[in-house]
Amino acid sequence: MVDIIITRDIAACHSVRKAVFVEEQGIALEEDLDGMDEIATHLLAKHEGTPIGTARMLEKGHIGKIGRLAVLKSHRGQGLGAAIMRAALEELGKRPHLSEARLGAQIEAIAFYEALGFTPHGDQFLDAGLPHQEMVRPL
Repeated sequence: MVDIIITRDIAACHSVRKAVFVEEQGIALEEDLDGMDEIATHLLAKHEGTPIGTARMLEKGHIGKIGRLAVLKSHRGQGLGAAIMRAALEELGKRPHLSEARLGAQIEAIAFYEALGFTPHGDQFLDAGLPHQEMVRPL
């Protein structure tokens, strides 16, 4: 059984992000650690107490920004990423001042986010050296 919770255990979230972004994708640790974690709301997925997935949420005006979605390679293909995203959207939807969710999707993940109701917005851009697409959806 997997539990997805809101957490202040940023170190556990960092452990998942480091495995996925730094070790697997080759992103510099400094790119991931952008100084925003202290003000973000973090989701953590655990299996039998072990961190296996994470995402974070930030707010700017009426926008809830979802980012740093990461699932350990050993737990992919089981719907965990989608479950974390649904939990993030549910949490943001509880905040009445927010009307829109946004994220920067790695290009190969666009279809994943489209299946969750997001649509591409604007031009592609580079983030941490990787091509991304901003995506939006109403809350």
